[in-house]
Amino acid sequence: MTKKLLEIAAEIVQTQAASASMTTMEIASSLREVFQTLQAMQKAEGEGTVLAPQMMPEEAPKAIAPQDSIQDDKVICLECGAEMRQLTSKHLVSHGMNQKEYRKKYGFTMATPLSAKSLTKARSKAAKKRGLPEKLKASIEARRQKKAAASTEVAKSTQAAAETLTASKQKPVLTPENSIQDDKVICLECGAEMSLLTVRHLVSHDMSQKEYRKKYGFSMRTPLSAKSLTKARSKAAKKRGLPENLKKAIEARRQKKAAASTKAATKTETGAASKPKRARLRKKTAS
Repeated sequence: MTKKLLEIAAEIVQTQAASASMTTMEIASSLREVFQTLQAMQKAEGEGTVLAPQMMPEEAPKAIAPQDSIQDDKVICLECGAEMRQLTSKHLVSHGMNQKEYRKKYGFTMATPLSAKSLTKARSKAAKKRGLPEKLKASIEARRQKKAAASTEVAKSTQAAAETLTASKQKPVLTPENSIQDDKVICLECGAEMSLLTVRHLVSHDMSQKEYRKKYGFSMRTPLSAKSLTKARSKAAKKRGLPENLKKAIEARRQKKAAASTKAATKTETGAASKPKRARLRKKTAS
């Protein structure tokens, strides 16, 4: 042989690579197989034996992208490489899957026809020519109405839930009893919220704290402040002890009240005792 086996094998693989795209691994594998085949053929030629045609390696099926598997005149099964006009459920069962699983595995949409493009176009054209069957029309209309009814029901449910939520968030009716709360006191005149209902604020409503208490039925000793603030003040006052001036004022008020009661009692007794004497004097004068 004028050329070495390796050169011949390289030329063969070069021709293959020129006609079809091949990776580096595929070129190396093909070169090895061709070289071994040429060696076997050379040996068989020297021994006078005939090399069976099956000894030539079969070309491996070419990998194909999913988008290229559906062509104008055929569809190629991506599982086994079989070519047919339509990828039937019967064929896919042999691979342990259905059409839905096949579409999901290879990234097809559920509406993609698993048939040759020419067959799909012919079927579509024939369907348009015949017109859609009445049952299919009725089914489409029923599905549309069902979807519209479901959307309306969802809208109503959402609106009802929103109304319920809004109603639950509405403030309760304000009364004198609940105007004084733990963290705030609410002015019954204007609805303002504060920790203490001050004299300055009530002046803006042309009233004093006494008038405010009288108008809304509070006792004169009811603190017009949040309950938490009242408790804190009371606790602080007990911890410090009452101021001496306050103690004196309370004691003076108690003594004044006691003296007034004693004076009133004495006056009553004196008046009761003097009435008969005056009557006797009047009788003596008359006689």
